[in-house]
Amino acid sequence: MRGLLKIRVNLGFLVNPFYLYCIAFSIPIIAYLLRWSKIFPGLSAYLILFFAVTFIIFIFAGYQLIQKRQDLFIRHPFNQYLYDIIFWLIILLCFINIFYMGYLPILDRTHNYREFGMPVVDPLFNSLCIFFSVNYFHSFLDTRKKKFIIYFLLILFIQIVLFRRSSIIWIITSSTFLFLLYKKKVSLLIITAGIISIPLLSYCFGLYGNARSKLSKSFVLNELGASDAFKNSGISYNHYMTYLYVSSPLANLQENINKRGEEVKKGDTRDFLFYCLIPETFTIRLEKPLHLSPPVCNLITPELIAGSIFMVSFYTLGWYGMIIMFFYLFIFILLGSYVNRKWNTFGLEAFSLLSATVSLSIFSNFLNRLDVIMMLFIYPVLFHFIFTKPGKSAGSSFRILPTPKPLNAER
Repeated sequence: MRGLLKIRVNLGFLVNPFYLYCIAFSIPIIAYLLRWSKIFPGLSAYLILFFAVTFIIFIFAGYQLIQKRQDLFIRHPFNQYLYDIIFWLIILLCFINIFYMGYLPILDRTHNYREFGMPVVDPLFNSLCIFFSVNYFHSFLDTRKKKFIIYFLLILFIQIVLFRRSSIIWIITSSTFLFLLYKKKVSLLIITAGIISIPLLSYCFGLYGNARSKLSKSFVLNELGASDAFKNSGISYNHYMTYLYVSSPLANLQENINKRGEEVKKGDTRDFLFYCLIPETFTIRLEKPLHLSPPVCNLITPELIAGSIFMVSFYTLGWYGMIIMFFYLFIFILLGSYVNRKWNTFGLEAFSLLSATVSLSIFSNFLNRLDVIMMLFIYPVLFHFIFTKPGKSAGSSFRILPTPKPLNAER
């Protein structure tokens, strides 16, 4: 038995933005089959066909991307002192945020935690937290120095007390992808432990969400439409909240498809441009002068607002909007991969973040968020030049990454 658990399995090939798109959208489709919610509309044949076609395209593209991923695994110098400076910069920005807002979300529940954050400072703070937490995790794997894992855990703790559940998911997801890329082969023991921990993580995730949103058990089960099958199963309502979080984006998308022609706008190209493609930071500042208003999409319930990367695009341009959004995502992945190869000091981290961006597109459109654009296209280039600048090598170590074998060699 011990020998079996020591067997190592190659999971690194799964960390591929194209493959992860297929996996991310397959999970809620499978979750739908549980029929735990009576407020979910049935998935239409057209939606299933759309995903089937896009899955085929991305599986082929993912196979091609694997051939070019070797550039991420190279030897780089990195300055430990710069890592320390950036960590304390993150702490400084955190305190500026707190002093500006005048409260801490976990201690003061009278404020809307979604409104926490100082303009300009908060996007910088949040993007640095996510980008460098993944870097600190990578540095710990390289050097085994405890200070890097302490930095990582402290940033994670800060996100918890600020009620930044999405940032926590970003950090954990990206770090997991980086671990799989770094190790390439993972023992069955770790895989088994990960599978066993899923129910615990699901419970904690639902518990955290219910506490953050002040949702009672009665409200979750009755107002949020738990089916009789779920109520009679004896499963905790905290798991039901996790189920809703995972599956409701697809349900909201289907709700808009069902109401196409009744309430949904037709052919609103301007809204599609400003609320799907242009960074939302710019759109918010242009709303008044251009008389723009955010599209009010149909939701299965006001408490569940996630609708995947495709909901707003369908609401504004119908199926054409979804198709355009799909190819925009395709180009986004190609550009992100190019940046990783061209300025690859932080290639492994940036590729992990790109993979997380795509996998989390099941919840929302992250392609028009300025902090995401900064993490994927600005930070890898900016910090590449900062960390590799001549004269910065004093006190540096070397980051040595495992060289992957060609795809054919693994067969």
